[in-house]
Amino acid sequence: MPGIHIINAHFASPNEVSDFDRKTFEQFLKIITKNAKIISLEKATQMIIDKQTSSGKVFVALTFDDGFEECHSVIAPLLEKYECKGAFFINANFIDSTTEYQNEFNKRVKIFTKKPMSWEQVKDLHNRGHLIGSHNLDHLNMADLNEDELEFQLKENKKILENRLDYNCNYFAWTYGQMQHFSEKALQITNQYHDFVYSGTNYKKYFSMNNKVINRRQIEPFWSKKHINYFLSINKVY
Repeated sequence: MPGIHIINAHFASPNEVSDFDRKTFEQFLKIITKNAKIISLEKATQMIIDKQTSSGKVFVALTFDDGFEECHSVIAPLLEKYECKGAFFINANFIDSTTEYQNEFNKRVKIFTKKPMSWEQVKDLHNRGHLIGSHNLDHLNMADLNEDELEFQLKENKKILENRLDYNCNYFAWTYGQMQHFSEKALQITNQYHDFVYSGTNYKKYFSMNNKVINRRQIEPFWSKKHINYFLSINKVY
């Protein structure tokens, strides 16, 4: 359906990435570009905030959460092949982390084979024009945190990203993405540090939480074409 669709995904494959997975991710891009124009998250966000009409066109912005290594080695190169830029929401403590930390991180996200990017890879994505956003420091469920913990997870992640990349980090997507994972208090604290906040739910509407949250829809690249087309067929409303 015409409109502005923001997709959130995580990786090219839930397993170790093979040549087949690379081809699957490229096929995912072909499915989207056949009927839609891929735009940056920055442009999609501004269009939604301005309530711009899409003039009967379909626009898609692609975002990727958590900072897995294949974001650099697989996803970004294929995006660039199709003249696209992605947005990557990063948990700073995961980047260049120890094996012990990675094991605990992967338990939280229920993935057991994934390695993080290095800081050099994150910097390279940033320098190539991809957006680096914040995703909280340790991929914790923000509904489980008290005010001091929320402040720390948000403030420190933003600080690390900005110091590492020398930029202003205005974009934030919360971990796990559903409304039960993000309270009004979490939103209040997040708004102190970030101009734009994204969910991973309520995809039939552009906004949630009194128009302070922009909604994304999870679509993993290895899902069937039928699922991808279905979720992009939604008539989104304000």
